[in-house]
Amino acid sequence: MQSRIAVLGSTNFIERLKHFEHEMPFIRLDYYHYNTPKEAKELVKNIKPCAAVFFSGSLPYLYAKKERELLPVPSYYLKQDSTSVATTLLATCHTPIHQISMDLIEPRLVESVLQDINQTAAVPFLMQIDPAFSLEEVVSFHINLQNAGKTKLAITSVHAVYESLMQSGIPVVRMIDPKNSILKAIEETNSLAILAKSEASKIAVCSILLDQEDSSSATSLNKVTNSIDASIVKVDDLLYMLFTTQGKVQLALESNVVNSWFDLFSTPVRIAFGYGTTVLEASENAKDALRHATKNNIYLMNQEKQLTGPLLQNETKIDLRTNDPRLVLVAKETKLSPANLSKIMQFSRIHHSVEFTAHDLEVFLKVSRRTTERILKKLSDHGYASIVGEEMTYQQGRPRAVYEFNFPTY
Repeated sequence: MQSRIAVLGSTNFIERLKHFEHEMPFIRLDYYHYNTPKEAKELVKNIKPCAAVFFSGSLPYLYAKKERELLPVPSYYLKQDSTSVATTLLATCHTPIHQISMDLIEPRLVESVLQDINQTAAVPFLMQIDPAFSLEEVVSFHINLQNAGKTKLAITSVHAVYESLMQSGIPVVRMIDPKNSILKAIEETNSLAILAKSEASKIAVCSILLDQEDSSSATSLNKVTNSIDASIVKVDDLLYMLFTTQGKVQLALESNVVNSWFDLFSTPVRIAFGYGTTVLEASENAKDALRHATKNNIYLMNQEKQLTGPLLQNETKIDLRTNDPRLVLVAKETKLSPANLSKIMQFSRIHHSVEFTAHDLEVFLKVSRRTTERILKKLSDHGYASIVGEEMTYQQGRPRAVYEFNFPTY
């Protein structure tokens, strides 16, 4: 199965990447173009479900900081290093180095490269850029130097600056990102995606100690079990252990589902979570965390034996109103309720893969198969979901369709 990575970059960067993307057969790239790095903030909001997000440079990565932190998947960026500086200077060696102007993130890289090749007698005119830079200021830096006769060539790290200088008739080239550097950075992004999936799929055990058991306890415990897709075992008269994954628990904590558990019981309960790489390790950590838990409180112990608690309890994140214009359009066309859309987006955030089956969604939504298929049909009919394959994990019957969402769910 291919790992799906969203790539945010300039048109030039993306077109170049397309020429050698075939060299990464196990990675599928989805492209999002921007004209200036600042547009990356809005592009992040349009990203469809993926395993990770890759930025073509540090500027768009920094501009989209707040938006990135809301993503349920890891993000990475192509770092401008001494290899890119050396490659670019080599490609422009026909121009004396003291007649070159350069804008880049870290000017010290140029000094380092020149020292390595023992060429420190002359240096280019350098301008450092950061997220606070003005596009016009950078353009003026290059133009003023050429108009004054001090330089004959501009080297820029920003595609928008390149376009502006070209329109002004100023000799300019882009900073070159070596092919190997790009491939290595995308492979690193994929490694982060694999690690994130691995962490989310690790074992989690929830210990629930009842103050006393009554006629409603079984129903309450069943609701708790279903909310994190767990299996349950009764340890003794009042102690139960639920087995699930860290990803399921993390979502339940972040969306305040766990906080609502206390309202299900007529008497106080103590709750503790344990993480681990094995069932035994997670179970022991859950038991140790439970010793610290007080009534109607939650503690968590991870595989490093770090105890956290009492855990913060925030307001629920199930949206009953849709304000985002894109989601308003989805709701209007599919006739799906805002609550269902919110749940579908939560499912997309926590599901271990971009691809899923109707059964996966059915289990998460806790509705009938017919209702799930009706939801998927509405999404598919309007292009918001599509069938990308099929699976058959049993001997008889028809294979299951494998879907993926085609609208932003993050």
